[in-house]
Amino acid sequence: MTAIAGSFMGLAGSAGASVRPLENPVGNLALPTLATSTGPCAYSAGGRVKCPSPCFPAGRIVYNASPACTRLVLSALNGAQAAEHHAGFTLPSNYFSFGPAAQMFVLVNLERISHGVPPLVGLSPYLDAAATAAARQATDPVNQPSYGPLKVWFPPHGGLYAYGGAWAGDSVNAVAAVFDWFYNDGWGGRAKTWNFACTSASAPGCWGHRDELLGVWAGTSCNDCVAGAAFASGTASKWLESYAFVLVRPAVFPTPLGFTWDRNVVPYLPKGWERAKAP
Repeated sequence: MTAIAGSFMGLAGSAGASVRPLENPVGNLALPTLATSTGPCAYSAGGRVKCPSPCFPAGRIVYNASPACTRLVLSALNGAQAAEHHAGFTLPSNYFSFGPAAQMFVLVNLERISHGVPPLVGLSPYLDAAATAAARQATDPVNQPSYGPLKVWFPPHGGLYAYGGAWAGDSVNAVAAVFDWFYNDGWGGRAKTWNFACTSASAPGCWGHRDELLGVWAGTSCNDCVAGAAFASGTASKWLESYAFVLVRPAVFPTPLGFTWDRNVVPYLPKGWERAKAP
């Protein structure tokens, strides 16, 4: 099961003052059983293991971004979308050519667009470096006023930097990490709540990942927000897989980007998924 944690920074000022927090789900949703366990496995005389899970067919809990496992987890994400009266996702045709960091970026943007929020413009190499450090340490990305030459926007009349960060551990792939940030981020009871900041049903950290990734902290109308994402395996801690995502509104735009929504993703999407719907 995934554990998730995040750094939740509020934003005061013109970018977010008129924006209400977006509505969160009534309760947590769960991934399919075979996306979180191997299922009943069969053992051959030669010591080979065969399990029904398309995510763990060899009986080992490992990273698996295969089409079969991705389709299984995506079915849960699309079911969650349907429960909120949104159309399900169709992945860009080049999705499986991406690594987990770019896949996270794509999925977060599809979630943002489905909720009428502008997509993040691209992945910054400076934010990618911060996300990489967090993923390797299996911890939240660090909130900083600048990441190399990329300075984070700060309200001119005071407030907090336009920043948000999220971490997930032991998800099977990027789809599962994003699913948990958006649909398994609330209070599920003791020993069944995987958001470390959601310590009770009324804790302010509940649904914090979903809120920040949809732009509550950096402004839900932000059309120049950029991100960093990273994946690490075999971290120094107990986590076999580690995912980190950070987004900011830059003080100066444009800023150097290594991977962009318009160039690397939009041409490969079904028509209509390239931009946010009108509010």
